[in-house]
Amino acid sequence: MPSERWKPTRRTFLGTTMSGTAIALAGCTGDADGGNDTNEDTVNEPEDSDLDDSEPEDEDQQVEQLDSPAEFPDGEECAVCNMVTPDYPEWNAQLVGTDGTRVYFCSSGCMSTYIADPEHFGGDDEEIENVWVTDYETGELIDATESYYVRVKESSHVDDVMMKNPTPFTDRDGAETFIDELNDGFDADYDRDADVITFDDFDMDNAMFYREQFFENGDDHDHDHDHDDHSDH
Repeated sequence: MPSERWKPTRRTFLGTTMSGTAIALAGCTGDADGGNDTNEDTVNEPEDSDLDDSEPEDEDQQVEQLDSPAEFPDGEECAVCNMVTPDYPEWNAQLVGTDGTRVYFCSSGCMSTYIADPEHFGGDDEEIENVWVTDYETGELIDATESYYVRVKESSHVDDVMMKNPTPFTDRDGAETFIDELNDGFDADYDRDADVITFDDFDMDNAMFYREQFFENGDDHDHDHDHDDHSDH
């Protein structure tokens, strides 16, 4: 059974790594005058170069790492469809968990599907720290939780990767303008209220609408795609 939708959190993940401690050992015996003899083989204190003086990672740097999207690694496959994510920079999405784990996606459609049921795609049903999606107008990665999406219903309406996705915009005005363009260009019937959705709408119904094929064969996620058929953008 699909799990409940993965909820994001704004909690800050802070961690420190303690450096090792070098211990100097010294043995001594009394000298002749004081009744003790000094041991000439006393263990010397380690040189400064022998000490592990590494500092814990700066907390601000860790926060920045969780607050910013990372570069998509060469050859990194989409967690849902297995397409190579860096090949589709105009559509990419990614998320980072509270433990710093990154998950990469070719598109908003795959990201929204993963959000609905991460365990189905080999992920952990844990809270996430941040998630980003590519803005349709600027091509920049933006906060997916604050974005607006046009619920594109026909693959012919937007020439994007995987053929059909919820199309992301930074603000609602951009999404509504796009709806007007779709209605005018395709004689479509998109509704400004019903077809502008948000991150909170990325539930199982949305996942089945955009990526139903990946739930048809149980837990088999070894998907093959004809990339030439889906990658023109």
